[in-house]
Amino acid sequence: MVKLANPLYTEWILEAIQKIKRQKQRPSEERICHAVATSHGLDRKTILEQLGLSVHDGSILKVTNKGSTSYKDPGHQPPAIATPTPVPVPAKEFKWDSQDLRHIDWNKILKRAIKGLDDTHGSSLKNIERYLRNQRDLAKVADNPAFGQRLRLAAKRSVSNGRLMKNGPRYKVGQGPGSASLLLTTVTLLPHERDLVRSCCGASLTLRIFFCLGTKESNRDKRPEELLSCADCGSSGHPSCLKFSPELTCNVKRLRWQCIECKTCSLCRIQGKNADEMLFCDSCDRGFHMECCDPPLSRMPKGTWICQVCRPKENGKKLLHQKAHQIKRRYAKPMGRPRNKPNTV
Repeated sequence: MVKLANPLYTEWILEAIQKIKRQKQRPSEERICHAVATSHGLDRKTILEQLGLSVHDGSILKVTNKGSTSYKDPGHQPPAIATPTPVPVPAKEFKWDSQDLRHIDWNKILKRAIKGLDDTHGSSLKNIERYLRNQRDLAKVADNPAFGQRLRLAAKRSVSNGRLMKNGPRYKVGQGPGSASLLLTTVTLLPHERDLVRSCCGASLTLRIFFCLGTKESNRDKRPEELLSCADCGSSGHPSCLKFSPELTCNVKRLRWQCIECKTCSLCRIQGKNADEMLFCDSCDRGFHMECCDPPLSRMPKGTWICQVCRPKENGKKLLHQKAHQIKRRYAKPMGRPRNKPNTV
């Protein structure tokens, strides 16, 4: 009998991975263990055991690149990207999981259910699940004992990335991750990037399409979409699958783009140095070590982060003028009350 991962623990680990990614860090074993232990009080041994079982049953992807190992949510990625050591198990044990659940576009079926229910106040997860179980083309999927658990987890992820909105127990279709697009500036090339872009313009890359397994003629929505390809390993993906906004995509196309596994700091350019301390710019997707930033950062920023290369110069000048004005005002004021001179007789 093959031991399976506990669905609740898998959910906790996936939540930890999402949290770590939002902090612009790599989801390593250490970070996952720390996040799960902090949030739920689970011991390290159990976390590592459940992480391994989740990797084996396909609930979590394990990716090894240049000696560093990280873990991913397999939501929209094919299992071919994962690099776990194959475990010989009977085909019956995982047949339903690999064929029915791992290739589902959860965002798509959640959106389909909410639109089908057509409730102006939103739909509860219970009604969404009931609606999907009544769909003929989802009969096999709905019979899966883990369907309800995975649907609930998918709804949480969709809310966190903006694809769904939640009001109390009810869900509505959201604006999507690109709705509140940033006011991004035109990307500026660094000196070493100008030469690299020129040298690789005519180079041919061996493309490995990840995420949806589509092509530039057909993305997840069956529409043509140009691919972004990693200049180092050749991995490629649609901007929509990478959750890139149109502005970010436009900027990235002008650069020698690297995927998250190959990313190096754009300032020190030292391969493999402090990978866990690297930030990713939300305007150009370049990587920067916290210590290489100007000024250096002591902690990971929350929310949107724009690197010093993309940061508008006028904002910097404005801040400089404000600081200068504050200093002038400070020294223009008297430092203290003047002492009353004693009356001379």
